[in-house]
Order: sequence, then structure tokens, then C-alpha cells
Amino acid sequence: MSTDLHVRRAGSALVVTFDRPEVLNAFRQRTYGELVAALDEAARDDAVGAVVLTGRGRAFSAGTDLKEAGAQLAAGTDADLVERTNALQDLTRLFTGHPKVIISAVNGIAVGVGVELAIASDLRLAGHSASFAFKEVHRGLFPSNGVLYSLPRLIGHGRAVDLLLSGETIDAAEAYRAGLVSRLVPDAGLLDAALELAGRVTGAAPTPVRMIKKAMHRVWELDLEEVLALETEGLLACLRGQDVLEGVRSFAERRPAVYRGD
Repeated sequence: MSTDLHVRRAGSALVVTFDRPEVLNAFRQRTYGELVAALDEAARDDAVGAVVLTGRGRAFSAGTDLKEAGAQLAAGTDADLVERTNALQDLTRLFTGHPKVIISAVNGIAVGVGVELAIASDLRLAGHSASFAFKEVHRGLFPSNGVLYSLPRLIGHGRAVDLLLSGETIDAAEAYRAGLVSRLVPDAGLLDAALELAGRVTGAAPTPVRMIKKAMHRVWELDLEEVLALETEGLLACLRGQDVLEGVRSFAERRPAVYRGD
């Protein structure tokens, strides 16, 4: 049976490749289900410390499969549409609440749900041929998956409004300058760079990594005193564990640390 994703282990990372290159890795309902299943697998597997998302061919993902979605929209009631929208938005909730770090390695076209899931990821890398666009206004649609929340915080309110209203396509270099992605690498080395980054994350002590991910999704809504309290909470959790002792010992002994997650 064919699948929409290719899932494999690469060291401590689970690599999830969107695998419908003939339609630029457009997402259909089945694709969402397979992605949820892969993320659930990663959450349950203690040997997986990070998830790397990428696409096969010349696209990361060109968005929702409009042929399938169009038929569903035409036949659906308002209640059906709300249910479908909530199901899609659950992916953003899953990304932000996931116990593992999610890294998007954007290898080409990222439009609609493609760019939305990249933004929902914890870390974003782009190959030189990557491009990003929010085309909803030119499809009679509305942005979703938390973009109205996350995009202004990544690149600033004014630039976000510009991209959302114009539907302009920006290349990887512009995305890097704007802060939409944190690393820009040659296309041929994109997956290797993402796996190297995943290795750096998973080679660190699990408790602070987990707590930093959780905290960084909250700090936008907190004032300074609340952030300072969050830092205290995180520091105490680390100091009460054994990994901090391993970190100190390994530094003194000039060897790689072996963390246990406690």
C-alpha cells in the first residue's frame, strides 16, 4: 500500500519526508493522518530525540490538495467545515506540545500548510532553492494553523501583514534575512545540516531541552517577572536531576557527556 510519507530513523532523529512529489507534496486528508501517526511514534520512542521534516522533489509542501479539499468544501455543512478546520489546527497544537524537538528542513516550495507547519516547528532550515508564500488571499481562503499568531512574532507585524495580504513569494535568502528561518544552507547539504542540528539537540541534556521548548512557546504571553519565574522553575528542575552532575564531570574530564534524562 502506498503512503504519503516516508519515515525512517537516522541516529537519534526520526526523518519524515513528504512523499507526493508528483503534486508537490500537497497534503490530503490521508497525509495528515500519517503525519500524526509518525509524530505519535516519535513521542513514544525514547530513542528519538528530534523529528526532521522535509519533502521529496522540488517542494517541501505546496499546501492542501485543493482537488480533494474542493470536493469536501462543496459538500460540507458549516459544522463539517469547523470540524475539518479544528482537525487541521490540531497539527499545530501537536507540534507545539510535542515532547520532541521538531525541525523543518525546507527543501523547496513551501506554501499554505507547508509554510504553516514549518512555522509551527521549533527550528527551521532552508535550502538555497526554498521559497515561501501565503497564497490564501489568492485562493479565496483564510490563513490557518496558527499563522496569525506565530508569523508576526517571528518576522514582525508589518512584514507579516505584507506577506499575508500580498501573497508575495519570498526566496530562501529573504526568508533568512526576515527571520523566518534560522539557517540557510546549500540544497545538497540541507538534510545533513538538519540531522547535524538534530544531533546537537539530542546530544544535550534532555530536561533543559524539553523545558526550553515548552517555555519558548509561552514567553510571548508573559511579562518579565513571569519569565524570570519560568527560568527559576527550569533551573531548579535541572539542578534537582543527575544530568547536571554529568555535565560538570564530562567537562572536567574532557569527554562527551552521557545524559540519562534525569
